[in-house]
Amino acid sequence: MDIEDDTTVFATLKSFKSFISLPDTSRNQGEPAPVQSDVLQKQYLQRLQLLEAAEKVQSKTQLIQMDQEKRQMEISHKRARIELEKNATLSARDFEREVDRNQDLLGRIRRLEEREAESSQSLSEKAEANRALRRTVESLNRRVEERDGWLNTSNQMVSGLKDEIRDLKQQIQTRDNTISKQTLENQGLQEQVELQHRKYQEVSQRCQALQSASSTCSDHELKIKELERKLALQEQDVVIVKNMRSEVARVPDMDKELRQLREENVYLRETRENVILLKEETEGLRRKVERMEKMKEEMVNVELEKEKLSQKLQAWENLGQSTGLNIRTPEDLSREVIQIQQREITVKQHNYTLTSSCRSVERSKADLQGELLSLRSKALEEQKKRETQESLVRRLQKRVLLLTKERDGMRAILESYDSGLSSSDYTPQLSRRLREAEDILTKTQNHNTEMEVLLTKAQEEAGALKLQVQTVSVCVCVCVLCCVVCVGRLKIEELEGERQRLEEQNNVLELRLERHNLQVHSRVCVRTRHTGLLSDPGGFGNSPDRSIIHVSGLNQPVISNNSTTTTLYTQSSKGMGIYKIYG
Repeated sequence: MDIEDDTTVFATLKSFKSFISLPDTSRNQGEPAPVQSDVLQKQYLQRLQLLEAAEKVQSKTQLIQMDQEKRQMEISHKRARIELEKNATLSARDFEREVDRNQDLLGRIRRLEEREAESSQSLSEKAEANRALRRTVESLNRRVEERDGWLNTSNQMVSGLKDEIRDLKQQIQTRDNTISKQTLENQGLQEQVELQHRKYQEVSQRCQALQSASSTCSDHELKIKELERKLALQEQDVVIVKNMRSEVARVPDMDKELRQLREENVYLRETRENVILLKEETEGLRRKVERMEKMKEEMVNVELEKEKLSQKLQAWENLGQSTGLNIRTPEDLSREVIQIQQREITVKQHNYTLTSSCRSVERSKADLQGELLSLRSKALEEQKKRETQESLVRRLQKRVLLLTKERDGMRAILESYDSGLSSSDYTPQLSRRLREAEDILTKTQNHNTEMEVLLTKAQEEAGALKLQVQTVSVCVCVCVLCCVVCVGRLKIEELEGERQRLEEQNNVLELRLERHNLQVHSRVCVRTRHTGLLSDPGGFGNSPDRSIIHVSGLNQPVISNNSTTTTLYTQSSKGMGIYKIYG
């Protein structure tokens, strides 16, 4: 619009000059008739002279005024030119400063964009790391739950083992008492066995006497039969010789013989009963001998088992020495179990602390995620503001370019006014244009200052927010990651060591319990066998001339004629054994 106004001004000036340069045709048109031409010409000439004089006076005055105005205009023009040059230099400097500032702002914006890209990458990496940490924490929680299950099962096993150990202690005490009693009873039984040996010798002597008596009894039976036959004959003879008085004298003798025979019959009956009783006693003694043989077999087996158990106990003690656990008594085992329980309690406490720390970390992580979301929203708002500010900067740059073009146009106009215009062509439009240009410059400067202030504030806020976000996110993430990783590694190592120790201790305890059960089983077998010995009320004797040989496959013992030893032949599923009992 300013350029169009300039062109209109120049056009009006040219038209005004052309109008002034036109000839005066009104004089030629207003000539009168020849009569009045002289008078009119004179009057016209006078008037023209007067007009010319007036015009000259007016023109002189106008020239003086115009000279004054021209001088004033030149002075004001010079002042305006100087001020314009000053303002132009200042605006050029300001423009250069603004260009430099814009370049700095663009560099800062690029740096901020790079920082934002780096921060976004770091945030993505941290998010991936947080996800990996979540996975690791979940796996750790699963492992901890599994280990809690294992620990619960081990606790149950330990409690069961404690109960078994208590029962075994009670059983051991009772069995020790029974063993002490059985030792005393064994001593009594040994004395009874010696007595039964003596009785057996006596019984064997009686058996020999009975055999001799049985031979005599057989002779007596033959005699009795003969006597019965004789009695029958005598009865016949009595029938025949009833009348014989001579035989009457023999009657008292026969009565005496009959009495003797009756006494012998009674004695024979008693001897038969004694023989039957002796046979029963011999059968009972045989049974007792069989029982004693079985008990001896069991004692031999028990001794073998005892040797095996002693070997196992020695191996167990060696294993305890190799493992470093000094468990030789139930008290040591209970102490080790208590230590294991205390370790389990400490492990559980560590697990609870781990879970609480993980929960606190998750809570802080959730809070930080909320803060990060709010900071991201603020960063997006700041990006939008920055984009608007960049658009404003671009508009300002365009406006500055337009202002520079206007300034160049104004300079060209002023130079054209200085070069082409005469003293009468100056118009008050220059002052108006200058005022408008000054107003525009002031407005642009104010607007530029305001925009610079806004840009600086926005940059400071964006930088502060980004620094806060980066510092908070980096510090928190690094601290949380370091703490969680270190604590998790330490706890995993501790838990693995505890688990290995518990497994080793459980294995050792299982071995010890197996050995203890074997010992208890062997003791129970020994006690049952001792009780079997105690339950036998009878005994057996040892004759000086005979010994008993018993084969387990047979029901009857084989007696060998040996006065010094009694050999027992036993055959079982494990093999054949020969035992000698010295009489």
